[in-house]
Amino acid sequence: MKRSTVSPIRKPTMRFLSYLAFAILPMTSVRAADSVDYVRDVLPIFETYCIGCHADSDAEGNLAMDSHAALINGGEHGLAITAGAPTSSRLFLMMTGKMDPAMPPEGEQRPSEDELAVIASWIEQGAIGPDGDIPIKRKLRTPKIETGPNVALPITAIAGSPDGTLRAVARFGQIEMQDTDGKVLRVIRGDFGKVNSVRFDRAGSRLLIASGVAGSYGEAALFSVDSGDLLSTMIGHRDVLYAAEFSPDETQIVTAGYDRDILLWNIESGEAVRQFTGHNGAVFDLAFSPDGKILVSGCADETVKVWNVETGQRLDTLNQPEGEVFAVDVTADGKFILAVSSDNRLRVWSLRSVDKPRINPIVATRFVDESPLEMMAATPDGRAVVVISEAGNIKVIRTSDWNQAAILDPVRGSASDLSISDDGKTVWVSLMNGSMARRTLPKIGDAAAVATDPISPIYLDLGTAGNATETPETETLDAVTDVPRGVVATGKISPPGDSDYFRFDARQGEVWAIEVSPANSGTAASRIDPIAAVLDSDGQPVLRTRLQAVRDSYFTFRGKDSSQTSDFRLFNWEEMHLNEFLYAAGEVTRLAMYPRGPDSGFNVYPNEGQRWTYFGTSHTTHALGEPAFIVRPLASGEEPAANGLPVFDVYYENDDDPTRMSGSSSRILFTAPSDGAYTVRVGDTRGEGGDEYGYVMKLRAAAPSFTASVSAISKPLRRGTGREATLRVDRLDGFDGAVTFDVTGLPDDVVTNFPVTIQPGQRSAQAVVWVGESAKGWEGEMTPPLVARGTAAGRQIERQAGSLGKLQIQDRPSVIASIRPSDSKSSGSGAPGDRAAGTPTVDAAEQNWTLRVGRGETVSATVVLDRAEGFKNEVSFGKENAGRNAAHGVYVDNIGLNGLLALEGMTEREFFITADPVAELGPRTFFLTAAADGGVTTHPITVEVTE
Repeated sequence: MKRSTVSPIRKPTMRFLSYLAFAILPMTSVRAADSVDYVRDVLPIFETYCIGCHADSDAEGNLAMDSHAALINGGEHGLAITAGAPTSSRLFLMMTGKMDPAMPPEGEQRPSEDELAVIASWIEQGAIGPDGDIPIKRKLRTPKIETGPNVALPITAIAGSPDGTLRAVARFGQIEMQDTDGKVLRVIRGDFGKVNSVRFDRAGSRLLIASGVAGSYGEAALFSVDSGDLLSTMIGHRDVLYAAEFSPDETQIVTAGYDRDILLWNIESGEAVRQFTGHNGAVFDLAFSPDGKILVSGCADETVKVWNVETGQRLDTLNQPEGEVFAVDVTADGKFILAVSSDNRLRVWSLRSVDKPRINPIVATRFVDESPLEMMAATPDGRAVVVISEAGNIKVIRTSDWNQAAILDPVRGSASDLSISDDGKTVWVSLMNGSMARRTLPKIGDAAAVATDPISPIYLDLGTAGNATETPETETLDAVTDVPRGVVATGKISPPGDSDYFRFDARQGEVWAIEVSPANSGTAASRIDPIAAVLDSDGQPVLRTRLQAVRDSYFTFRGKDSSQTSDFRLFNWEEMHLNEFLYAAGEVTRLAMYPRGPDSGFNVYPNEGQRWTYFGTSHTTHALGEPAFIVRPLASGEEPAANGLPVFDVYYENDDDPTRMSGSSSRILFTAPSDGAYTVRVGDTRGEGGDEYGYVMKLRAAAPSFTASVSAISKPLRRGTGREATLRVDRLDGFDGAVTFDVTGLPDDVVTNFPVTIQPGQRSAQAVVWVGESAKGWEGEMTPPLVARGTAAGRQIERQAGSLGKLQIQDRPSVIASIRPSDSKSSGSGAPGDRAAGTPTVDAAEQNWTLRVGRGETVSATVVLDRAEGFKNEVSFGKENAGRNAAHGVYVDNIGLNGLLALEGMTEREFFITADPVAELGPRTFFLTAAADGGVTTHPITVEVTE
C-alpha cells in the first residue's frame, strides 16, 4: 500500500533546481572511504533539511525527496543527482552553497561539513537506494536531553478499565497501571514516545495505544495489561497517530493521525486491510457505531466523515463545523453522531446513512463555552456527555435535549484527556503538568425535571367593562388612576414625553388583555403610536420571561423591514430548525419554513402576510449584518447555561399587536405572576405628544378564542380535477389550539378532504373539492356552508366560517394531474396500477392512497399529467408552498427557485416530500394545484408521518 508522508512543520520554499547556473567544487574535502547506506545515513539528512518542502504530497519544482526512486527521477527541469559525480549533481552543489540559490534557504539551518561529506560519498558510490522497502519506523537522529530527577512528566492520555479496577496513565515512553487509589501497580515502558490515545479492550486484558513521531511515522501497539508485554505493533502511517480504536467485536483496530489517512487493521494478522481517504487535514478522533458497521472521523479540515467499515465507502460528510473537529462519538443506541470543535460548539446529527449514502440531518448545535472544545466523553448510562474546553471549563450536556445540565469546577492547567468511571460518578482529567484532576458528576435528570411548573392561567368573566378618563394627576407614577378590574379608559399624551398610569389589582395566574389604540373621532385621526407596559407595585417593569441564546448568527444578503415574513437569510442557517425562536434587536420571531437553496432564506410565522412576534415583543427592522440568536425560554427559576452567549430579559411591554390584527395598536397579554397591584403605563413610542395624541386603553379579562374565514372557490369545478379553498383563523387572546372546519350539503359523488384541521399555532390550511369525469353533478350553483370548531380554556367554540363558494361544474380542463406512487412506501386498496403515463385517471377510489414518510426522511411520488390534445405548455405546481394542506414541517423538497415544474410537453414529473422532525405524527390529506385553467387540483392523497 503506497503511503504519503506529510510533515507537520514545513520549511521555507526551495526554489527550482534546474534553471540556475552553478560552479564546480573540488571534492577532496568530501570524500569518504566507508560505504554509505541510504536508509541509515542519507535519508535522515534529507528529512532534516529537505523533505519539508520536497515531499511527494507537495513537491516544490516536482522534485520529491522522500523516496529514492522519486529523487533519482529528478524534478520538472531535469536530474538533481548524477550518480558517481557529486560535482555534476545540482542537489549537492546547492547544498554546499556553490550554486544559486543555496539550499536550504537563507535563515534555515544548513547541513554540517560531515553531513555534506556523507552526501558526497553516497553520490560518488553510485547514489544507491535501499534494499527493499524503507522501514517506516527508524531511529531518530535527535540529541538526548535528560529529564530532571524531580520533574513530573506530562500525562498525555488516560483510560479506565471496564470493571473500574484499573486506570492507565500514559506519559512519555511509559504507561502506568494504577489502582482506584492512584497507586502505581506496574509500568509499561517502550520506545513509543508520546502516547496520544490509550484504550482498554472489553475484558480489560489488553491495552491499545496510539503514538509515533511527528513527520516520521505513526505507531499503534497492543500490550498485555497483566504482564506489560508487547503483543503486536501496527506501523503504516507516515506521521504521528492521534487515535486508535478497537472495533466493537474487537477483531479489528482503526488508526488515524496527522497524515490524513485512516487505516483499518486485522488484529490477528497485524496487517492493514483497508484505507479510508478523503480528509484534507489531521484526523484527531475516531468512533465506531455500536454494531461496528459505521466509522466516524473528526478532522482538522472542519468536517466529520461517515464511513462504511466493510467497503471503505464514504457515506456522508458533515460540514457544519467551523473549526477543527477534535473529538467525535456515536451514542450507545447508534442513533446520533456527536462532535466537538474549535468553534466552541457541540453538534449532534441523526445517524441515517447506515447502509447507503444518505444525508445525516443535524438535530442540535450547542454553544458550550467561550473557548475551543477539545474533548468529550459519554457517561456509561448515556444520559450525559462531558465536554472540556481549552480554558479548562467542564460542562455536562444532557442527551435528552442536548442542553447544559451542570457545570463542574474547571481544571487548572492544560487538559490532555478525560475518563469517566464505570459507575458514572467520577470524571478524571489528565493534565500536562503531570497531575490528575477529579470531579464528581451530579445525577442527571430528564429535561422535564429541570423546568418548574408554570403558573396555571385563570380566565375570568367580568361582565361589562367600566369607563375611566385620564386626568392630569395620572401623568406621574406618584399619582396614578386606580381603575376597576375591567375598564375602558380614554386620555391623551400631552405634553410630548408624557406617560399616563392606570393601576388595577390582580391575583396570581389571572390573564388580562391590555389594548391601547389611537382614539379616532370622526374625521380626526389620532397621531399617537402607542406603547404600553406593565409595572409592579415598585414601579419596575414586570418580567415576562428570560430567553437563553443557544446559537449565534447574523443577517446576510439584506436586512428586513418590520413586517416581512420571507427570505430571512441567516449565517449558518443549516444548524437552525423549524419552530425555533429567533431573537434580533428585541424582537422574537419563529422559523416556519426552511430556505429552498443557497439563494433563499427562512420564512417566519405565519408564513404569509405580516409577521408575528412572540413573548409580546415589538416588531422592528433589521440591518444587514445585525446579530441574531436562536433562543429558548427559561423556565421559572431555571438558571441559564454558562455557554458564553447572552440571556435576554423580556418584559410586558410593546408598541404593536404581536399578530398585527390591530395594526399599530399596542396589545399585551398579561399573566399576573403574584397577587398585587399592577400599573399600566401608556405613552407614545416616539416620545411625541399633544392634543392630537388621544388614545383608548382597554383592560379586560382575556378570553381565548378565534374567528374563522375562508378564501372561497371562485371558479367552476372542472371534471377530473378539483378546486382549492384556503381556510384561516385569527387567534385571539393567546388561543393556540387546533381548529377543525367541516362542510355540509355536498353531493355524495363530490370528493373533499373535509374535515380539515388547522394545526395548533398555524394560521391556515387548504381544502379541496374534487369531481370525477363521470360525476353526475348538479344544476346551477350550490353554496355549501362551513363551520369551524375548537376548544379554548375548557370551552367548546363554534364559529360560522361562510361558504365554500358558488359551486358549479364544467367540462374537463386542459390538463388533469394526479399523484401516483413512485416507490413502495404507499398503501391502500386504491393504489394505482401500471397505467401508461398520460392515461386519464378518473376513478376517485383509484387515486385514494397513502404515502408514508418518517420524520427526518424524504420519499418520492410522481405527478402524472393527462394533457388535452394540443396543450403542451409547462405547468407549475407552486414553489415553497407547492404541497397543499401538508402538515407543518412536511414539504415538497429539492425544488430550487423554480418550484415544482412540469416542463413543456412533459407528462410526468417525480417530486420529493420531506418530513421534518417537528412534523406531527399521523395522516393528513395532501394535494397539488396546477397553475392552469385558473388553478386545478389533483385528487387528494394521504401523507402519513411516522417515527
